[in-house]
Amino acid sequence: MAQIRRYDEIMESAKANMIAKQDKLTDFNEGSIIHTILDTVARLVERAYVAIRQGYNELLALLPYSLFGFERKEGLYASGTVVFSRNSAIGTNTVIPKGTIVSGGGYTFVTTVAGQIAADEVDSDGISVTASEVGSGSNIAAGIIDSIDSVVPADVVKVTNNDVFTGGTDVETDADYEERFKIMINGLSGTNSYAIRSAALSVNAVRSVSYQNHKPPLNDIYNASIYVDDGSGNASADTLDAVRKAIEGDGTEENPGHLAPGINIRVLAPTSVPVDVSMNVLVSNADIEDAQTEITRVITEYINGKCIGESVVLSELITKVMALNYVADCTIISPVSNVEPSINQICRVGEITLNITEEE
Repeated sequence: MAQIRRYDEIMESAKANMIAKQDKLTDFNEGSIIHTILDTVARLVERAYVAIRQGYNELLALLPYSLFGFERKEGLYASGTVVFSRNSAIGTNTVIPKGTIVSGGGYTFVTTVAGQIAADEVDSDGISVTASEVGSGSNIAAGIIDSIDSVVPADVVKVTNNDVFTGGTDVETDADYEERFKIMINGLSGTNSYAIRSAALSVNAVRSVSYQNHKPPLNDIYNASIYVDDGSGNASADTLDAVRKAIEGDGTEENPGHLAPGINIRVLAPTSVPVDVSMNVLVSNADIEDAQTEITRVITEYINGKCIGESVVLSELITKVMALNYVADCTIISPVSNVEPSINQICRVGEITLNITEEE
């Protein structure tokens, strides 16, 4: 494609063309009427050249994916249950409306069904909620939700989540999108390990996959184990079932499956490896409580962003924390070395202990 023509070139070309084709207009100096008209046109033409080149580059980058109908994965919403409470039992039922908004840890959730605190009870049963935005950040730990943001009956005074939330995934990054495309291309033969991984990754909830061969077959049955993670370090029964169907197919021409005859697989969630972090941090001009919250968030996002089999690298963790502009220095007490999970394991954050001091 031709190079982008810039303003000066376009302007000089327009002036030369006008001078060559007529002799009535002679004042092309800056400030003249004809210069002003040519200046406006030249700037618009330059913008058009830039827009055309930008569109060309963007479409060219998408061309390989579009030929295969290969689309980026959208993010998913985390979900879980919350319990609403009163200070003391009363003799009537209290209804918690569907659509009640609760929050905690910087994330907002909405009840998807109506619930109630039964008469003579203090706590409700678990009421289903879903995150208001897609993303893995909403896969919160137990006890994070602590605020009721909607109007509820006056006797309802608190809310919490007794269990972790799962299912939230981020929109697929450019790097993950490209890597998944490479896996798909390498798996076009239909039955190799790449094809099986590609089939598993085609399930929108799946964010990472590992493939483990068994020779001889495990328990004299399974030739391979497929481990899948939905971004939370786990995978629901529905996700595991969807992956199994994507790999095994249904015998139709549209979905013939990716297993050679006689090959048996099992599809499992990985085993979570808790990574406990203890760190000394020196901060400057920072509120200690705010620093505690932010550093905890950074550590959590780094570790929980790992895929199956990916290591927690201490130098990378230090770099993440040091990127905070108020952190002057930090040292990791534990773990003492990189955490390297096996092919069927995934690192997830455990207990975080921060010893924060302020620079004098």
